[in-house]
Amino acid sequence: MNLSIPLFSMPLLVAAALIALGFLSYLLSARLGVVLIGAGSLIMGAVVIFDLPNGMGLESLLLFGITVLVGGWMMYVGVRNG
Repeated sequence: MNLSIPLFSMPLLVAAALIALGFLSYLLSARLGVVLIGAGSLIMGAVVIFDLPNGMGLESLLLFGITVLVGGWMMYVGVRNG
């Protein structure tokens, strides 16, 4: 079984940059860090779901669907009024 995930995809690079910025900015603002990490996770999960290989639909949808769900939840927690 070979998985072909494009490493030089622009949305995946943006997701990686958001996650990295989230880790770095967490030192200054936890709220901003959580929002950036959540946005990167949401983008990454959505890109992988839309590029699912044949035969891996249900397993990948479950795994990366959880990633999208957790990314959205992180963004919600980060922006809600505390």
